[in-house]
Amino acid sequence: MNYLEWNDLIARRFFNEEMAGREVLLYVNKEIIEQLGSEAGAGVGDFLRCIKEGPSWIREHEVCSKAWRLYVDWKQKRDLEYPPYIAYLAFFTLAATVEGDFVPWAYYPRFWTLLGEAGEEGAPPDFYKMGRLWEDLEKWSTEDKNEDLGRFIARIRGGYAHVGRPLSQTLLSDKEREYLPLIFDEAELDPTNSSVLHFSRWILLNYGKNKLEKRTLRLLEPAQDDNIDMTNALVEFVLDELAEWDGSVPDIELPPESKPTPTQSKIPRTGLRICLEELDRVSGRITATLRIKANRPFPDNGLNFEYGGQILSCQETFPPNWSTKLMNINMQPNQPFNATTIDWSYGVTFEDKKNKWRASLKGAPVRLFLQGDRERLHGWIESQHLERNCEFIIACHRSKADDVHRWGNGCCEKFREISSHDLPSGWSLFEGRNARESCEDVGVLTLSTRFYLHLEGGIKTGRGNTYFKFAPPIIVIEGGDGSEIVTLNGRELKRENVSLPRWSLPLDATIDRPLVIEALKRNEPYPLQKRVIKLVEPELSLSFEDAPKRDSIGRIAGVSVPFARGAVVSGVDPSAFGVFPHALPTYLSHRIIFLGSRPGEIVDWPTEVLPEDWKPVWGVVKSGKDRWVVHFCGQSEPTEIAPDPNHALLDVRAVKRWKEAMWVKRKRTKAHLLSEIRTLWEKYKEVAKHAV
Repeated sequence: MNYLEWNDLIARRFFNEEMAGREVLLYVNKEIIEQLGSEAGAGVGDFLRCIKEGPSWIREHEVCSKAWRLYVDWKQKRDLEYPPYIAYLAFFTLAATVEGDFVPWAYYPRFWTLLGEAGEEGAPPDFYKMGRLWEDLEKWSTEDKNEDLGRFIARIRGGYAHVGRPLSQTLLSDKEREYLPLIFDEAELDPTNSSVLHFSRWILLNYGKNKLEKRTLRLLEPAQDDNIDMTNALVEFVLDELAEWDGSVPDIELPPESKPTPTQSKIPRTGLRICLEELDRVSGRITATLRIKANRPFPDNGLNFEYGGQILSCQETFPPNWSTKLMNINMQPNQPFNATTIDWSYGVTFEDKKNKWRASLKGAPVRLFLQGDRERLHGWIESQHLERNCEFIIACHRSKADDVHRWGNGCCEKFREISSHDLPSGWSLFEGRNARESCEDVGVLTLSTRFYLHLEGGIKTGRGNTYFKFAPPIIVIEGGDGSEIVTLNGRELKRENVSLPRWSLPLDATIDRPLVIEALKRNEPYPLQKRVIKLVEPELSLSFEDAPKRDSIGRIAGVSVPFARGAVVSGVDPSAFGVFPHALPTYLSHRIIFLGSRPGEIVDWPTEVLPEDWKPVWGVVKSGKDRWVVHFCGQSEPTEIAPDPNHALLDVRAVKRWKEAMWVKRKRTKAHLLSEIRTLWEKYKEVAKHAV
């Protein structure tokens, strides 16, 4: 193999559609090199030969000088699919993984040993220039490719200006990264709570046994505090992965020595949050409800959980990732589920087995609530960590009341108890403002030391970093001290509400060009964090040649199977499928009244079985307290769609029920239908009006 062949092999291994929107770690060790070159019969030896020789047109002799020349040429003429210096960056990372009799922080001896020049010492010539290559790779992935192949971040970890760049790529191997959702699930972490920094080291050590490599576990041990920069970098990366986790557990093969724990489940994990909807400080009355916050799309038909003989229902709502309040639909009228009926010390888990959803409220003796404005919700919303410069409410069990009261009086600008008689037994309520210190041994009252800039909401065009102009994301900062500013391409953005760390993009934000969002301290040159996005106007592509081919479940498909590419479907005979779906839409609700074209053709599902001798035209779906929504089921034969008043069934009771469903309930039934279908529905109602 030659150098560019190795370069493309490595680039495709790390930058591909499966990594869209995710951070890429250029983790390369000898096993990966052997794996990549196996098909061509090449291995580490051949890779090192190509690194030393470089492309045939490069005249420089030193390894870093060759890499620099490739970078300069690439800057002048970007005519290759991938940056041509990626293989050299992979070599620098490979050097960091070399085992041997080295002190843990020694990098250059490993570098020279890998090159076969063990007698050399110190930094290689031009190694100090390599930072430009790492930074250019970040620019290529985020600005040129819009994160469609992954998001590379040129991090410096471990406190070393030059060596810290390749070291930052060795935090986790691909296999270890693949196991992280298993660790998260075993530890029962909330995927929408990425602020468990003070627990993460212990969690990784405890639940990462037999999943993480020995070098990673050694890094996490307390005895390794002399390498605390790398340990913190590892924890930071894991927390970023937790923030992106959708709560699901991948179907992967566990290491031979690892056994699944009873808590592992194929049902994705999501978090329940207690919400204090109403808080009357005079009367002491509290209205506490539950909502779900999730990192995954909600089912279109909503969720229905069985709990204590009740059906608790919710749907997705605005803001994104939040559900409506859980409603008890057994009660008439439907009522919000009372969250104070749960023991907050032990928590609760709900499951919707049909939709395969699991929502958990983790037990805790202290629960923290921040103003709902932070989440664009009403009232006070449960939070998993304490922020600076804000008001808060604390619900506390008597077992922790003295500790919390002592902390509040000594470490907060304002702190007092609120009289309340609607809390679970043994619980008290406090309100405070502007905590200056963390409360020792109370996790949720820990002031975060982790600064985190993230983008919330918006509508993406794909999995990368491109958003539609009409639906941009909101910029949110967590863990700040309130003095941070946010800039967009160097222009400072203004906050609509100075008490909330949220920024909106200006209406005149440039489209079709990279927008660099940076959070920084005023008068300091280097950003604390940054993200790059792009805004585009919506358009319908005339060709889908650039879109990937996907099979029936969304996986990237080969050419030999039926596939969809954008709006184009290939390999499927349309004549084999009717105009309307064959299955009735029973997924729409827990109760649906199906109606046929003849008066008397009615089935109240699921109490009654679905019809076999006639075909439903309408499905009247229950959507709340005696509220209904009509859906058109459709039929392949036009003659069966029109109402048939002259052939009513002989069952007078069935005809009466048919009339009631269409005519009597008409004012309680919504019909969000196309104009032609609505006209047909009106004809049915007219027939039902006169049905006997």
